[in-house]
This record gives sequence, structure tokens and C-alpha cells, in this order.
Amino acid sequence: MRILYFALLISNLVAANVDSLFVRGNYYFDEEKYIQAARSFERLLNTVEHADLYYNLGNAYYRMGEVGYAVWAYEKGLQFEPRNRDIKHNLELTNTRVKDRIDMPDGFVLLDWYNAFKHYQTVNDLLLCGSIFLLLVGLVYALGQFRFLGRRKTARLQTIFVILTILIHGICLDKYWDVTGKPEGIIVSSTVNVYSVPAVRDEMIVFKIHEGLKAEITQSQDNWVEIILLDGKKGWIPVNTIRPLS
Repeated sequence: MRILYFALLISNLVAANVDSLFVRGNYYFDEEKYIQAARSFERLLNTVEHADLYYNLGNAYYRMGEVGYAVWAYEKGLQFEPRNRDIKHNLELTNTRVKDRIDMPDGFVLLDWYNAFKHYQTVNDLLLCGSIFLLLVGLVYALGQFRFLGRRKTARLQTIFVILTILIHGICLDKYWDVTGKPEGIIVSSTVNVYSVPAVRDEMIVFKIHEGLKAEITQSQDNWVEIILLDGKKGWIPVNTIRPLS
């Protein structure tokens, strides 16, 4: 009983501290003390993660002129709520200030639709949707057994829901691979030299990039990471110039 009471006490204290930091961060933001606001929100990330928290953090960084950190915060927020219009709007606005924006050419229409649909879902959303279709398969089967539906109608509906169940779970697996299999990050330093080797040598600089650019992280070595951009360019940058999204 004492252990349960102690656990509840600790839980309440943690919750109170979270609320206090969030309120404090909002207060600083309203007072246009954006550095203090960002610090309060960053401290909260050690305890809790939520789309609203990343949204407020992104707003604070944007007002500070920290484009890279703002993009990072909005991108993190969309991981939790990919259909959040406020976060999407602010991310699109912030991306207009990114110097190295890479616009990919239009691809196959159906593939673009598929990627758009997948982008606006979370793994949990897809799992829930797949579970609903699976439940409908069982429901249709039960109704068929009690002859509430004809055999043909039962078979047709079961086939449709089985196909949808497999399709949604396939998309869910694809989404999971995207989230876990391809680590990405946002450049947070204003200007970064990209080297052909993990060492600071002027003759090894292959190109420069700027804050706010998203890059895939392919490998790491000591205090360096190798990145690859959407257009295929790759190279090594110091690890402290990029903030991972995973």
C-alpha cells in the first residue's frame, strides 16, 4: 500500500512539474522571451512528448530566427499528429526560409497519392484501421452463420474486408519501415561544410548546406555522421550540426 501511495505521489509531482514548465514556457512566449520559452519546452522533452509541445517549441525557435530548430520541432510534431493543420502550415512557412530546398520532380500520380496517404497516417492509425476491417470480417462471418445475410453477399463482403485488412496492414508495415529504417535529421547550424571524409580538411569540402535542410543519416563515425540528400548528394558533417528526428 505504501509503495502504491509513493508511486502516486511521484506521478502527481511529475505531472505538476510538467504543467508548471508548460505554463511557464507559454508565459515566456507571451512576454516575447523566446529563449526562455524554448528552454522551458526543451526541458519538458525529457519527461513528455506531444504534438502541442513541439508546436510551441517550433514557434519559439521561429521567433528567435532559429530556422533549423524550428523545422526540427514542427517535423517532430507531425510525427505525432501528421494531419495537424497548424503544424503543417507553420512548417511550410518556415521551409520558405530554408536556402537549400530541394524540390523533387512529380512522379507517377498513383504513387504520389499513396505516399501522401501514408505520410498523413501514423502507425497507430493504420493499426486501428486494419483492426476495424479485421473485426468486420468476423462480424460478416457471424451474420452469415446466423443467415442474416445471403451466402453470396457474405462471401463478397468477407472478400472485400479481407483485402482491405491485408492492404492496410501492408501500408502499416511500409510506414513502420519508413519510421524505423531510415534515420533522418534536420541541419541546425546556419552553414555547414560537407566533407568527402570525416575530417576537417579544406581540400575535402564537396559542398555547403544550410539550416533547415532535411537529410538522411546513413552512418556515423566518432563525432561525424554521413548524410545523403534528396538529390543524391552525400558527405560527412559534424554530428552537432544535425538534430536527429528519431
